[in-house]
Amino acid sequence: MRVIEAVMASLIVVSAISFLYLFAGTPSSQPQETSELEKLGHNVLHDIDEQRLLARFVYGSEWQNLTSALVVSFPTNVYFNLSIYDADGNPISHPQIQYGDQQVFASSKSVTSVTYILPGYQTNYTPRILVLKLVRG
Repeated sequence: MRVIEAVMASLIVVSAISFLYLFAGTPSSQPQETSELEKLGHNVLHDIDEQRLLARFVYGSEWQNLTSALVVSFPTNVYFNLSIYDADGNPISHPQIQYGDQQVFASSKSVTSVTYILPGYQTNYTPRILVLKLVRG
């Protein structure tokens, strides 16, 4: 009788471990990747803004300088697409500010979007909303 009891207890323990193993799998890295890209995008925009360059580029329509600053700031395998809007959500006309193969945005499962607000520049207090989309290529 003790042998049967030991065998049944062993089966219960093995079944419980197998059940936990099925549901306690490692999480996928996609949420971590998205979070990492979001932090990277925000930090890059903040750093350029701290150097007092971001507002100058946006309000002065220095699109080539803005693109160059972003390209230099991001790792080479990070592609971006930047859109700029006014306070009402209307797009500001500018040439496309982007880097990398844009097909990656369509085919990637983890595209990160970072929103950054510029309140104004010098005496011009018209807010601009920057929407930066990032993806690893």
